[in-house]
Amino acid sequence: MEAITIGNKLLVMASTTICGRCGTPLPNPSSTCPNCGARPSQGYQGRRAARPRKNPALAAALAIVPGMGHIYLGHNLKGLFFLLSCGGLEFLGFDLDLSVIGGLLGVPLGAGGLGLYAFQIWDAYHEAKRIEAEFV
Repeated sequence: MEAITIGNKLLVMASTTICGRCGTPLPNPSSTCPNCGARPSQGYQGRRAARPRKNPALAAALAIVPGMGHIYLGHNLKGLFFLLSCGGLEFLGFDLDLSVIGGLLGVPLGAGGLGLYAFQIWDAYHEAKRIEAEFV
């Protein structure tokens, strides 16, 4: 075991090398694994945690409420961004439509909000499809 001091913390590092395929401790870092025969040049791949499957149709259906499809997929910040952006653009667009000058600004803002709303539904569907492709 090696010990390294960083600041006032003492960190202990293991000097044992493990096989990248099966996790068996290796007697020598440059030797092949006695358990599975893996070469030493193969890096540690680790065990993948099982991710729950995501349904693209459900993600798109939840995205009817802006951002909920992304929250369902686990992209919470992206979902919050879409919720606040779509809501903010629509609010500003409708609020500015009440004046003549606001009509020049409000209509594009309202259309931008609707465009962002449609995009976030499309994006939630395609993100779920991408997650499903990684799962297989």
